[in-house]
Amino acid sequence: MSFTAVQVTFLQRLVSGRPERRPAGDAARFFCDHYSLGTSVGSQVEYRADHYAAAERLLRTHDLPVAAMGADATRTDSATYGGMSEKSFSAAPHSKSVAVKCLGRCTLDGHELYAPEGAYIVLTPEQGRRVTCQRLLVVENLETFRALEAYAWIDRRGLDVLALYRGDMELPNQDAAGVVQGRAEPIWGFFDFDPAGLVMANSLPTGRLERVILPSLAWLQKDSNTPRGRQLFDSQVASFGRVLDRATHPDVIALWQAMKGLRSAVTQERMLRAHATDDWQV
Repeated sequence: MSFTAVQVTFLQRLVSGRPERRPAGDAARFFCDHYSLGTSVGSQVEYRADHYAAAERLLRTHDLPVAAMGADATRTDSATYGGMSEKSFSAAPHSKSVAVKCLGRCTLDGHELYAPEGAYIVLTPEQGRRVTCQRLLVVENLETFRALEAYAWIDRRGLDVLALYRGDMELPNQDAAGVVQGRAEPIWGFFDFDPAGLVMANSLPTGRLERVILPSLAWLQKDSNTPRGRQLFDSQVASFGRVLDRATHPDVIALWQAMKGLRSAVTQERMLRAHATDDWQV
């Protein structure tokens, strides 16, 4: 028969920890009842040296790892054991991954990075920390990140900019955040013009946020004047307003004051329609 992940973990901990007794939970009772693994004593199951050896034999007989595989185990690692799916105990395929693209010229180990328009490159966090650039641009939404070249109003000021997608469930946020924290360049932030977006900008490393990239205030005022824009603001202000009231970065303070005056918001996707003369400044 096949063991569940919980049962495999129970056996591995029995082998590595060699406990004298364990609470009589589902896994402990299962192996005690079906494999004579341990001795049931009231609400506990007690173990001897021969039980630890029997637990190890069970794992080996079923072609299962005797020790826990660790958080960085890959599906290839899992697939070497015929007693379980290659998905068991392995990291998700996109773990330890960050999405990047370059505006200008960025290099990794002497090689220029290139992704066609609408595409991006996936690097490990360690590689992401080694890319040479002059500015780091953190982008909130994947669709905007992929189409970044089409946002013609964004002025990169002649600098070599490494754009980094902030992450999601597939490309983990903590991996992208680790790259941001592990670098030293000034940071540009490109987020939705809404309370949540300003909180993201405000959360970037203190002292490194050089610029919040948005269209001009006149453009924001005009294009936020929609039912959807007002709905976005109203749905977020209670959650994020107090945090933004305590913001210290000049860009975030100025944008929050403007947003409160408008009581509306604009998503990054709508900003594609802004013009080259519309880059926002404090």
